[in-house]
Amino acid sequence: MSQKVTIFCAVLSVVFLLSACGMMAKMMGMGDMMNSMENMDKVMKDMNMQQRKQHMMAKQKEMLAYGNKLFHDASLGSNGQNCASCHPNGGTIGGEAQVPMTKMKLPIPRLTGASATFPKYKVPNDRVITLDQMDNNCIKMFMQGKPLALNSREAIALAMYVTSFSNGEKVDVTSSN
Repeated sequence: MSQKVTIFCAVLSVVFLLSACGMMAKMMGMGDMMNSMENMDKVMKDMNMQQRKQHMMAKQKEMLAYGNKLFHDASLGSNGQNCASCHPNGGTIGGEAQVPMTKMKLPIPRLTGASATFPKYKVPNDRVITLDQMDNNCIKMFMQGKPLALNSREAIALAMYVTSFSNGEKVDVTSSN
């Protein structure tokens, strides 16, 4: 009986220690890295190089399609607008957009090449922001919607789709585009 209790206590201690290590890693900001390592082992350990490439391309294609859907989705906002309302096919309708609750108007930029200029300083934020933060600026200011949670599947998919308009463009984070 005491040997069973000793084994049970040892197993319980190991489980507790592993759980505590996982919580500690997450508190130290290493949770994403741990999840990445676990996912690589889970997804890739039984795949050859060609299967891995096909898997990665399928996942990217899936996210790109989801980003396209979000880009054309008026439910991201509350005023019937979507990203394509101002940026059809990644271009611009031209002109200026009224900034809500101000007398200011901002030019409507083209998105072709825009992601190759991020991160960059934006006056409304008074700091350097990333592309997905810029997407949220537009969602909040011009579509009158709620911002997407950064690093969410939605924010990543939308940023990926917007980035696709910059395929082949030279990266220039000093541009004012």
